Amino acid sequence: MTALSQKADFSNFPTLTREEARRAAERLLRLTGSGAPADGALQARIDRFYKREARLLDEERFHEWYDLLADDLFYWMPLRQNRYRREKPPEADPADMALFDERKADIAVRIGRLDSNLVWTEDPPTRHTYMISNVEVFHTPVDGEYEVHSVFLQVRNRGEHDDVSLAGRRRDVLRSVGDHFQIAARLILVPQSVLLTKNLTAFF
Repeated sequence: MTALSQKADFSNFPTLTREEARRAAERLLRLTGSGAPADGALQARIDRFYKREARLLDEERFHEWYDLLADDLFYWMPLRQNRYRREKPPEADPADMALFDERKADIAVRIGRLDSNLVWTEDPPTRHTYMISNVEVFHTPVDGEYEVHSVFLQVRNRGEHDDVSLAGRRRDVLRSVGDHFQIAARLILVPQSVLLTKNLTAFF
């Protein structure tokens, strides 16, 4: 058992039923930037938050990144489908399979696996660089919660010949807690319907 899994009391973390998870996913899909834009000071604070988050992931400081997650986190990376325009396909369907459909306890388990040094797809480890841009911040009807849209590029290299870049969009619900922020919900949308990367142990 890892230090993280020893520290975390999973029984105290909120859990979601299938119906609650579906509603959480639908809420993320409804985030379209319709709220009032944040002022310059708030935008700058959130920009700094995302730059620090990217650096923590670059440096594999996963325990510190874990502390940026709210206890009621909903973390969703749905599969994309190839369909004709005439079919009017949804952007993503909460009823379909997802690459990640996780809560904070699930994130803790994944970090614990990496800590164990028994994950052969990460030994030798993947080196990665995250770039975050196009950060847009909007107020939501919930006081202290913000809708944040961003674009990411993750460049990954492992060994001598395994070199992959993944790009996509994120929609976050960011919550103000004291003088810092926590990620309450995250939607990750990549354009590919099939990921060609050899493993997907990364966080986004």
